[in-house]
Amino acid sequence: MKTTIERRWSLWQRLLIKSLFGLCCLLLIVFLAIWVVFPLVFMNSLSIQSFFMFMNTQDPKNPEFNNPEKYGIEGVINFYITTKDIDNSTSVRIGAWVVLPETEINTTNYKAHNDSSNAAYVMKNTAYPILLYLHGVACNRISSVSKYKIARKSFMVIAVDHRGYGDSCSGLELSELGIVSDTAQIYKWIGSHTKNEIFVWGHSLGAALGTHAIKVLKEDGTIIPTGLILESAFTTMREEVANSGIGKLFKWLLYFEQTVLEPLERNGFIFNTSNNILSVDCPIMIMHAEDDNVVPCFMGRKLNEIAQTQRDIATKGKVTYYEFPALLGYSHNGITEDTNITKYIEIFKAQCQEQNKVAA
Repeated sequence: MKTTIERRWSLWQRLLIKSLFGLCCLLLIVFLAIWVVFPLVFMNSLSIQSFFMFMNTQDPKNPEFNNPEKYGIEGVINFYITTKDIDNSTSVRIGAWVVLPETEINTTNYKAHNDSSNAAYVMKNTAYPILLYLHGVACNRISSVSKYKIARKSFMVIAVDHRGYGDSCSGLELSELGIVSDTAQIYKWIGSHTKNEIFVWGHSLGAALGTHAIKVLKEDGTIIPTGLILESAFTTMREEVANSGIGKLFKWLLYFEQTVLEPLERNGFIFNTSNNILSVDCPIMIMHAEDDNVVPCFMGRKLNEIAQTQRDIATKGKVTYYEFPALLGYSHNGITEDTNITKYIEIFKAQCQEQNKVAA
């Protein structure tokens, strides 16, 4: 007969075997859900693809666009621009801020009206060049206040929320071509209200959108900005997805291209900055942090090399590249914390003005 100890040990063995079996089943289910089911769902769902491409969530939450002082910035006009969707029939309402240059805050009656007519008036009368600022994902135009405080030392800033972001028009399909079309129309609207130089600054996804919009403007009517600033820019969406944190979880799968990369491209999520940058006929400044954990630094280097070697820099403009060491800790969003940024911007502005003289 078995002793009490033997019976208890036998019971624990059975419980252990059942527990291990249950754990293995759970791990198998988790594995299948993450690495089999999710890629298949992603492949067939445009809405899921769109969310991961644009991540148009509000940051900060419950934004008060008419109250910029709440977020630590004054000299701002909140206004709206209307564009036409790519079907040329649907109107798109785009939320925007005019951020006055530092030296014009106290001399401009910017509180007269929060509307496009007041925005147009201050643009027409500023002594500064205009900067169209395009933000990246998971934010709205409030999120970049610290960047505006730097940029306003050198520009009058027009910061816009892409469709589907902030309080810009929602309910429309989020697509690269749709947002690029909006951006090109916004650029034209700015150009219709100022004779000053116009620069474009894009961060992350905004860099891809801005570069593509410049290509469209060139093709539409040889409209060329004075300069382009790319901050934390990626080469192509295909390369960005494959090298992102989430992408690396799936990259090892044999069917990664078929279920993730190819469906994105079929649905128009291409964002090929490597190609679009070749159509930029103005000087370019590229900035990237070595420790960028969202867009790996090698992409900034790659864009610099492409723009340097595959464009005629004598006629199209020079390319300036700044890489910030990892020890500074700037990562994806902190480049404008660098104490030399204003100096770099002023050097770049001078290069652009010199290029304009050559072009003239």
